[in-house]
Amino acid sequence: MKKILCALCMAVVSIISPLTALAADKAPDPPLRAAIFIQNRAGTEFTDKLDVLNDLLTTRLTEKGFSVLDRSVVLARFREASDLEPSLQRDVSVFEKAAEGSDIAGGIENSVSSASALRIARMIGADYLVIASLTSFGQETRTFKGEGTHYGSNNRSYMYTLRIAAKVLEGNQGGTVYGDSVSVSERIAVVEGLKIESTEVANKLLDAAALKVAENIGDKIQKIRDVTVKAAAVVEFSVKSNVEGATVELDGAAIGSTPGRFVAAPGLHQLRISRQWLTTWDKTVNIFADQVLNVTLELSAEGLKRYSTFEQLKLDLASAKMQTEMEGKEREGYIEINKQQSDADAYSKKAISDGGMKKREESPDRIEEAPGTEIDK
Repeated sequence: MKKILCALCMAVVSIISPLTALAADKAPDPPLRAAIFIQNRAGTEFTDKLDVLNDLLTTRLTEKGFSVLDRSVVLARFREASDLEPSLQRDVSVFEKAAEGSDIAGGIENSVSSASALRIARMIGADYLVIASLTSFGQETRTFKGEGTHYGSNNRSYMYTLRIAAKVLEGNQGGTVYGDSVSVSERIAVVEGLKIESTEVANKLLDAAALKVAENIGDKIQKIRDVTVKAAAVVEFSVKSNVEGATVELDGAAIGSTPGRFVAAPGLHQLRISRQWLTTWDKTVNIFADQVLNVTLELSAEGLKRYSTFEQLKLDLASAKMQTEMEGKEREGYIEINKQQSDADAYSKKAISDGGMKKREESPDRIEEAPGTEIDK
């Protein structure tokens, strides 16, 4: 019996161990980068509570697997993007006001198209835009008259209700991946002869609403991840400058030099063009298909100390390029000569080897071994 139990235990361990190893080897899903925008349509009671709701949602969504962009980072990216087409500038203005906590007539979710949300998400580096609107705040009073009954006194209760509409837009295709409306309530009872004043009603409602919104989004997080599996389309664009060989960086990563043709997702990106002795060109640009960016670089402070004019720098660069090309041709010449010499040596060795073999075959002293015999040596 003991042998049977031991065998069963070993079998169970052999089955569980690989499963445990697989679970341990599976890498955790990366956090989802999101930017939160809050708007207030619930009344003046919540005008100064938008930062509170933003912080609460940030905390709750972080617990659910999101990495929430700091509001100051979002605002900085908006302010960098001053050179925008009018249609996108309007939508950026709406989002910027929302990021600052301003009340927006019509609401973000009604005024921004999916295409605009897509480009705005790319501009601020977010995978998702989380839009939460305080839609309404109400109070209900319930009075119980207990005079003349065995209760002996009157009492009253106040029911406060806050409603929030939440929406999640994904930044890969620009579509809505989540939408819902939540309602939370707080009841305060007042008994005759006992007066209770509370300033925590709004904060309690906001905390409960943030928790409920985050839980609802968290329940759909796998669905949200699956929606963005498809990669975003890319477009080709060109970058030219008045100096060849300037380094081109897109969103912090070097992608080549000027002049050059590159690919990127359409929308707003941080483009940086740099070269020694020149002032770095660094701007937010709206990239689209077949775009040609002509960048003019100027001498930096260090460059002005070394070169009196821009033409002198260009002559120096041309001379350095010519020298590099000559050195390259010399290296190619040496390589070709060495290759030819190596081929000639190999041919000579083969010719000598083949000649010696032929001479031995034609020699009258050559002894052939008969099949199946062994010659004593």
